[in-house]
Amino acid sequence: MLIGLVVLGAGFAFSAPVYGVFGEQGRIGPGFVPMVAGGLLAVLAAVLLRRQLSQPVSAGEVQSGTDDFGRTAGQRAWILRRVFVLLPVTVLAVPVVGMVCAFGGLVLVISTWLEGRRVLPAVAFSVAVAGGVWVVFAVLLAVPLPTGIFGF
Repeated sequence: MLIGLVVLGAGFAFSAPVYGVFGEQGRIGPGFVPMVAGGLLAVLAAVLLRRQLSQPVSAGEVQSGTDDFGRTAGQRAWILRRVFVLLPVTVLAVPVVGMVCAFGGLVLVISTWLEGRRVLPAVAFSVAVAGGVWVVFAVLLAVPLPTGIFGF
């Protein structure tokens, strides 16, 4: 699984310059975030992969079969598969509802459906994340975001 994340991250990082990493007057371009995020994903997944391969499995982990959060390998794989399905769905939703709403919805779905969080705190968290994305990109960096059919 980690090898796939290394390849995926590297693919995003290497394909991002096609969209322009920097725009006019030194502003960041649309390829900047995919390049940085893809590079970070590739590097961090490679570090985790190296760590996983170099450390022997502890006796406690073999006996219980759970991670630090009490999830089994099957549960972790179930969550990861659903996130990989949700990401393209979110990308397809961007032209319809806009980037901020689509990714806020992604955070809400992951929080409630995959992580089992209560709805009200999950809604508050997703609104905060969506607002943070809007402030950072639309306000501070002045990067035009896809607005969708609703215009926000």
